[in-house]
Amino acid sequence: MWIMLVGQIIIIAIDTVWFLAIGLPALVLFFLLMLLYGRAARNLHRLEAISRSPVLSHFSETVTGAGLSTIRAYHLEDDWRKKFEDLNDLWSVRFIVFSEGKKWATLWASVISTIFMVGVIVIGWNSMSATKLAVAISASMSFANLGVMIVQMQVDLQSRMTSYDRIRFYSSNLPQEVKRSEENPVDPDNNWPDTGRIEFDKVTFRYRSGLPYVLKGVSFDLKGGEKIGVCGRTGAGKSSLLFALFRLVELDPKLQPKMIDLATGFLVENDPNEEPNKGRVLIDGIDISKVDLSKVRRSIAIIPQDPTLFTGTLRYNLDIGGKYQNDDGRLWEVLGMVEMRDVVASLPLGLDTQVAEGGSNFSAGQRQLICFGRAILNNCRIVVMDEATASVDVETDAKIQRTIREQFVDQTVFVIAHRLNTIMNSDRIMVMADGNVAEIDTPENLKNNQDSAFNGLIRSLDQGGEE
Repeated sequence: MWIMLVGQIIIIAIDTVWFLAIGLPALVLFFLLMLLYGRAARNLHRLEAISRSPVLSHFSETVTGAGLSTIRAYHLEDDWRKKFEDLNDLWSVRFIVFSEGKKWATLWASVISTIFMVGVIVIGWNSMSATKLAVAISASMSFANLGVMIVQMQVDLQSRMTSYDRIRFYSSNLPQEVKRSEENPVDPDNNWPDTGRIEFDKVTFRYRSGLPYVLKGVSFDLKGGEKIGVCGRTGAGKSSLLFALFRLVELDPKLQPKMIDLATGFLVENDPNEEPNKGRVLIDGIDISKVDLSKVRRSIAIIPQDPTLFTGTLRYNLDIGGKYQNDDGRLWEVLGMVEMRDVVASLPLGLDTQVAEGGSNFSAGQRQLICFGRAILNNCRIVVMDEATASVDVETDAKIQRTIREQFVDQTVFVIAHRLNTIMNSDRIMVMADGNVAEIDTPENLKNNQDSAFNGLIRSLDQGGEE
């Protein structure tokens, strides 16, 4: 486009040299206008985009899931409406400023074009023949329109480059998880872990700077093959144990990634006066911070409360790594173990049945059983269940309990419980309270001790309280 603009000046200047006296200043003014507003347009568009996302998120949270019923149940209609109005007002102001800025740039581009055309007419009126003046006016109109178009396109391009900047920022500047500590790294063999022993050694951490600690000096030792149930009230730190076990939060300060404010792109500095995360998690006596991160996570099977199925075939969802791609017999055997064989056999395509997005063509209980099948196929020595039976019916819960007893005999099973009856058959029960291990003992001893925290949980449930 700029080449076309320069070409217009050259064509006219060949026959009318004085045209350069008007055309070149106009070209410079167009360029300066583009530079002046282009930089501002990117910042204005960035502010508009940042304030638009909360509006869309707020609306989505309101109309999807249990949003409306929850708001009505707690009589928060006015507060929720006020929050939306505040978010929308902020976005509207920035959107209007951004839109008016584009109009401002177009207006000044038009002013430059108009002055240029008037200059051509005034100078050429008495110095050119009617034919040449008509050609000059025609070329100047084309030049002026092209100049306005270039400014509009360049401004639009500059504002849309904000999206590119964000993509580039996400792809290159976001902190990455550190694979392992470089101080005395350990590379265990492929059979690790052999027994599945888990040790927490004075684990203390917070999720990020400025937040309170969620675990406070937690220590315990689980033997290989032991079945441990973890319970406690909401916010006691049960699920936080998994963050340390899977290294979702690093305990070694040297491995902790820098936090970035996504709205500004600046690093968030930690408070130097805050005590850093500390402690160790060991599997089979090896500090997991010194083992490659991918190897740590491959060694542990997890069955979450919200079972995750991926778009693809049922075969793929069972055997994601493709370890049994030539052994359908093993897949059918595992489906039988989790009591899903008849359900899958009744499907027209069997193992090749396509799983809808989020597994919506299976019930919640069936999705959970498929996840159990996946854990059995992975054959990990450590199996973690994070309230895996909290959202299933009693019949599915019974199937899951049978699967745990029969198929995870040799594995270390770490169960975070929502229903206390699901962990009564555990070897030991650990009760969490305020980020600490309140007690850990056999179910019989804890139940018989009237002063135990576990007994307090049972009594609160009997009285209609929550875990």
